[in-house]
Amino acid sequence: MQQNNDSVDGLIVVNKPRGMTSFDVVAKVRRAIGQKRVGHAGTLDPNVDGVLVIALGKATKLVDELQARPKRYIGSITFGFATETEDLDGAVISKINIDEPFDDAAIDAAIAHLNGAIKQVPPMFSAVKVGGKRLYEYARAGEIVERPVRDAVIYNYKRTSDVIYDNQQQKFNFEATVSKGTYIRTLAVDTGRQLGVPATMTSLTRTMGSGITIAQATDLDKIVTSERAELLKLIIPIKDILTWPTKVLSDSEWFAVKNGQKMTLWPASDTYLQLTYHDDLKAVYAYNKEDNVWQSRYVFTNE
Repeated sequence: MQQNNDSVDGLIVVNKPRGMTSFDVVAKVRRAIGQKRVGHAGTLDPNVDGVLVIALGKATKLVDELQARPKRYIGSITFGFATETEDLDGAVISKINIDEPFDDAAIDAAIAHLNGAIKQVPPMFSAVKVGGKRLYEYARAGEIVERPVRDAVIYNYKRTSDVIYDNQQQKFNFEATVSKGTYIRTLAVDTGRQLGVPATMTSLTRTMGSGITIAQATDLDKIVTSERAELLKLIIPIKDILTWPTKVLSDSEWFAVKNGQKMTLWPASDTYLQLTYHDDLKAVYAYNKEDNVWQSRYVFTNE
């Protein structure tokens, strides 16, 4: 990779194809942009396509904030069988014939029950760590361990197609807007569990990540074949990513901020502040309610 001395700071939104890991996408973007400091906000499984938000340069500091924002998916769920991975990648571990298909009202009631704050048990084939090892490592070794229960919020989960009954299985499409930490595969399994049948996520596309929709995404093929000058036109600047109130710093305030000092004279707040000096975004400060001070949360430059 030819390293470029002009570091790019911001986001580039990729429409990830299926059959590729998120790490693979990061590696390709890193080569295309010509810089090492590249990360992503929210892993997509290899068999899932759609929005993958890539952070470049100083924007990598914001990955935790970007991951905390809601995500939206579309996909399909099939009743009648379950797999070890909760999607089509794994071996079938349970199968039944649905001789009397559920009507739309029953399926919609099961979906409605899963809207709001819920508890989920992550799939064995996931990256959650237990005892210093990831669950998929235990799964591949044939070991079963107790999995932690996780909180998730399902903001809007709904059926978006007719229910098809075929070969003693039922299948339908859905859309779901969810919080960080939600396992969509598990949401499919939980939907079937509401009705007492095995279920599998049979297709999945992320249509929004970090508040950015698929309409703003660029196909990976275009990114890897474009000249760098064209790629720079696709970059979303850091100032366009953040939505917090902005404070313009005085000379004395900028001196304090660039030296990492806590600020006590600013009004109390329950949010963050973007701090600018001479029209340049310098840092983000967060209000600490316990100590009644503003303190550094993200620093983009001290210059």
